[in-house]
Amino acid sequence: MSTESNFDTPSGEIVSRLMRSIPGVVDYELSRSFTPSRLAMFVLMVAIPTALLISVANLTPQRVRNEQETNFAFCLLLFFLIPQLLTMLGMLVLASPIVHTELEGQSWVYSLVRYQGRRALLLGKYIVAVLWTTCAGIVSASIAIPFLPLEAPLRTWCTISLLCVLASIAYGALFSLIGVIFQKRVMVISFIYALVAEGLLAWIPAVINQFTISYRLRSILFRWQNLSVDRYFQSDGMVRNGMVASDPTGWVQIGWVVGITAGLLLLALLLI
Repeated sequence: MSTESNFDTPSGEIVSRLMRSIPGVVDYELSRSFTPSRLAMFVLMVAIPTALLISVANLTPQRVRNEQETNFAFCLLLFFLIPQLLTMLGMLVLASPIVHTELEGQSWVYSLVRYQGRRALLLGKYIVAVLWTTCAGIVSASIAIPFLPLEAPLRTWCTISLLCVLASIAYGALFSLIGVIFQKRVMVISFIYALVAEGLLAWIPAVINQFTISYRLRSILFRWQNLSVDRYFQSDGMVRNGMVASDPTGWVQIGWVVGITAGLLLLALLLI
């Protein structure tokens, strides 16, 4: 066991050693992931939103399939079911109990054997959770989109795939931080936060919704899919302006999501 203190080690060396430890954790966790239960979970994550989307598309009357309102409805449904619901629940199940699982298995103490072991373990498991959830989201979108009445299927696929990546890294960082702070009942706390903040507050047209990840992801969807807020949310200006960010391109919102992710992960690494 290394007895070298973090205070006596240059920060660059700490980061270097941490980065060298993470690939081993990722490789080990990936090898453990290909179990019947985990594969069954992956299939369910893909199958449920895919089946719902295709079912709704089959029930859509032919006379309205080419209308802009239909394209708008299916873009929102894709967003709700895949980057929002599938990704959030996937990261809630995979990322939030990282610390709790190690504590329950009485293996958390062994992470002290390696230098920066706990941080490497957290980041390694976080990366694996992001890979699993992102792949599930992209596979689901890839299967469903060809069956949906969309104006630009390829552009929609690219947008949803990007949102799956952004949602996975952001929600994974958020739930990892919650798991570090609350080792007990972490799943309950994470679920309540997701329901209240990302499910309810994110859709309130006020300043508070701008502090949610869902608000940033929704803004990217509206900008990259050329969806008009004024056209479909005909209310007073405050409501319309509170639905999405004023960023005309969406790139600023991508920067926000990456920045939020980095901040949450850094805080989790400091607290762990």
